[in-house]
Amino acid sequence: MRKKILYSLVFIFWGSRLLASYPEYFGTSHTTSAIGNQANWDANDASNIYYIPALSAFAKRPNIAAATNYIAPSINPINNIVTSNSTTGETGTTTVTGSANTDYGEALMGSFNFIIPILGEDMGALSIAYFSELGSIAESNSGDANLPEYVMLRARYKRTQVFLNYAYPVNDMWAFSVGAYLGFQAAASINTTISLSDTQTSSGAAKTKIDPSLAAVLSVARRDTYSIMYATFQQEMQSNFEATVDGAIYDPVELQINNSFSSVLYYDPHIFRVGYVNRFSFFDLYLSGEYQMWENFKSSKFNIRDNGGAIRSSVDYETLQLRNIFVPKIGVGFDIMPNTVLNLGLAYRQTPLEGEFSGAGNSVDTNSMILAGGLDYKFKLFEKDINLGFSAQYHRLEEKTVTKTSGQENGNAGSKIGAPGYTIGGNILAISTGFKIKF
Repeated sequence: MRKKILYSLVFIFWGSRLLASYPEYFGTSHTTSAIGNQANWDANDASNIYYIPALSAFAKRPNIAAATNYIAPSINPINNIVTSNSTTGETGTTTVTGSANTDYGEALMGSFNFIIPILGEDMGALSIAYFSELGSIAESNSGDANLPEYVMLRARYKRTQVFLNYAYPVNDMWAFSVGAYLGFQAAASINTTISLSDTQTSSGAAKTKIDPSLAAVLSVARRDTYSIMYATFQQEMQSNFEATVDGAIYDPVELQINNSFSSVLYYDPHIFRVGYVNRFSFFDLYLSGEYQMWENFKSSKFNIRDNGGAIRSSVDYETLQLRNIFVPKIGVGFDIMPNTVLNLGLAYRQTPLEGEFSGAGNSVDTNSMILAGGLDYKFKLFEKDINLGFSAQYHRLEEKTVTKTSGQENGNAGSKIGAPGYTIGGNILAISTGFKIKF
């Protein structure tokens, strides 16, 4: 009961679930999503800012690319598993079976990308890429501390992300860019008196502080009449949340509270991206690959540390097996009519989590194959070049059977959470509609 009260205090001010990148998973607009989440050949397409900001150095006119993206996950149900034992519940309780929540909810995301050439000959361009869930700034969701959780999917893309870049053309063929990805560090301090009796009221005070943090984004691009080659580096970003809670609980005996809470809210790995674009006579070819470094990844579970009060520290029995991953992508674009392009794409994403997930802990993830396609229609309106289109993606999550080993998380006899086992997998559908305007 006392621990539940402490959880409630912190979640009043902040929720947490590990989140990562929306454009990394679903693309920046209908044009990039349709070719497997990678840059296209157009220097005047602001959708390319996230993947290759250096290309914007060659933009001659201001332009905007915006899109909405409907995302619908469908994850395999997890039923008839152990949901509580004496390690995670009260000491001496019997084993409880039930289901884990795999309804991760639909989302409507928005992307807004801008390129603004600097006045003056060959002075380069500024660019801004903004991604957010429509109607809110971010969604926080801690998920369950013990039951199986897809740590890369639970609301991971439902947050605001901002990328700022300056791109400079060295000559007609080469350009480079320097920029930053905006993150933050959050902290809270709570002082409270909790009363469980009818003779005394509860009270409290709190203060929070959010500090911005920056991660570097660097890129270089080379282009000629028919091809583009590029490389981009995005620095790791880890946004943390820390809170302290002190005070007392009266039930009616006074129990002192003095605990610290910590969690990783958002995590994006180091990303090294290289790509190649070639314009053939009857189609465009897009090739790229990303090397992502996940060795510093941490689960977003709340860690509770006892600083001398009556509430015991939490114990995390899980040991994650992490690996760096390579994400290959291929796309093609066909001019099926004078003003209409058919785009198709394919990508394969490894999971950063290795192992069979058979031991203590219930963080899970799986490899995914991404199939993409879409149409882009071009026309003029009031002497402005405008593109309208849509794209669709189908993420097939590779099925994997998890079989829990015998014994509880602390080594005692019994069954682990998640026992006897379950099958992970499912799919995600993403549909994007968007436009591009060159001024």
